[in-house]
Amino acid sequence: MSYKKIPLAESQPIWNRFEASEQAQHLQATALSPAETIAQLQQQSLFIDLSNFIAHALPMRESLWWCIVVLELRNSDWSELEKDTISRCRNWVLEPEEAKRRFIERRLKQLGHDCAVGWLAQAVFWNGSGSIVEADLPMVMPMDYLYAKGVAGAVNTAAVAPEWQGYQEYYQSATAIAINIAEGGRGDLSSN
Repeated sequence: MSYKKIPLAESQPIWNRFEASEQAQHLQATALSPAETIAQLQQQSLFIDLSNFIAHALPMRESLWWCIVVLELRNSDWSELEKDTISRCRNWVLEPEEAKRRFIERRLKQLGHDCAVGWLAQAVFWNGSGSIVEADLPMVMPMDYLYAKGVAGAVNTAAVAPEWQGYQEYYQSATAIAINIAEGGRGDLSSN
């Protein structure tokens, strides 16, 4: 099976974009399709690798959209500042503009990296559409797939902080949302 948004026959190019855990390296060495890799990672409960794989497999905007939809699963746990930041990130994905990206950068400075929403803001800032240094400095573009590291950081942080008992169901939902997006959907599982 091939996904519309991940049109690769094999997973190796995706694995090359990030460092897998020791537990996932046996899958990295196997010629599996992205769909098979996602299924295997999910079945083996290798959730951190699964989030990394999905974040690096989807195109940039779809990866960010996935992160937003997944973080909204825990919407009742976020502060008003975090909810507003998620909304601003959503607006950036729908209408990418440099002024919006720079506003999200300022929000990132308020939130930091101790929360999932801070990692989402970092991912949007690192998306590749503009410089990652202060606006008055010479332009420095992010490395390829740097945004995906922020996306995975956000999804994995939201799984455990704030602390709760629902992380396995969260990852199951996150994977279902990712598959829906990979198939060309918007991550809305209510119609399934």
